[in-house]
Amino acid sequence: MTASGKNVSVSAKEKDAMANKIKDVASLGYRVLGFAIGLDGGSMKHITKANASDELSDTTKYAQLESNLSFVGYICIMDPVRSEVEGAIQDCRRAGINVIMITGDAKETAVAIAKKLNIISPSQSIESSCFTGAEFEKMNEQKRLSILDGHNGKVFCRVEPRHKRELVKVLISKVSQRDILNYFSLG
Repeated sequence: MTASGKNVSVSAKEKDAMANKIKDVASLGYRVLGFAIGLDGGSMKHITKANASDELSDTTKYAQLESNLSFVGYICIMDPVRSEVEGAIQDCRRAGINVIMITGDAKETAVAIAKKLNIISPSQSIESSCFTGAEFEKMNEQKRLSILDGHNGKVFCRVEPRHKRELVKVLISKVSQRDILNYFSLG
């Protein structure tokens, strides 16, 4: 949609350029929020106060509900890190604790913040240290356990509550396995 309110088509090339610009901004640590409008209600015109809870509770419907809209633009925001976080991460590292960052942010944003906080080092491979919730969900248990090995920080991004539950289960399993091995090696 133009500034004057006229709907115009956006070419695939323009969409790609916009997507790349958004990734560039996100890689600087910004959260990027897109805005769209459906002047006639778009694909949500059937939603009323009475049925909103039922209609909007199924996340599998979101792609369809968010269609038939006009892109207006995007805004970038920086959520500043609290002053005590950096010191706490350094304290964890000195104590031998691996730091894991879990966020709903986009991968580019999460990586930028994790590097700024030294959760992951500049030389660390993003492919082996940063995973989306969906990527984690698709892994088998052995792969999930293996990615949490080592002494490098990890980042889990675009994480939903179900991904957090699975991640905690794997971490508990990992600690339990280590405790059992330590118990038998001491005996």
